[in-house]
Amino acid sequence: MRTAVILALAAFAGLASANLLVNGDFEQPIDVGWDTVAANAAGGDTFTWSDTLGQPTPGYAVKVHKYLATYASMNQTVDVPGTNLTLSLDARMSIGGGSSTCWPVAAVVVHYLDASGASLGNTKLYLCNQYCTWASSDTQSLIDVMTPDVWTPLTLDIAGELSAHLPGIDPANVKKLSVDLYAYDNGT
Repeated sequence: MRTAVILALAAFAGLASANLLVNGDFEQPIDVGWDTVAANAAGGDTFTWSDTLGQPTPGYAVKVHKYLATYASMNQTVDVPGTNLTLSLDARMSIGGGSSTCWPVAAVVVHYLDASGASLGNTKLYLCNQYCTWASSDTQSLIDVMTPDVWTPLTLDIAGELSAHLPGIDPANVKKLSVDLYAYDNGT
């Protein structure tokens, strides 16, 4: 079972149109602004930084790849001035294989955090197979990405998302956001 997430550009635009992510355009190596984490119950993981990943715009992109259980993640947490922000990115998500006991997911996860960094909930823009057991709730929103293996522009209006899909999260309590490029497989 194989999962992969590839991102060409990730940027938070706010009132001042400032990019709040450090190295959100990936023009510098992965370790500038981003943390990489992997949990390998089986298989392996790779984090790739390249200008030859087939991205639709010039410049660099990253690839987060997890083969078999459990996950590989490239993430960054930023303080935010409020929720009037938009996340814009180009992504190409791929998954392979899967069964009811071993299902892969490729996702961009936005975690909503309070001032201390405690999780209030999340939004997952994700590609999965029919066996995925994740479910929406008042603090978790799931947005299906319906274009596997195709570079796709994605946009998430943070204030709109909280208002429309996450009634369990008080926007006034959101003081930080974490963006997570997440490749996951629940089994071996």
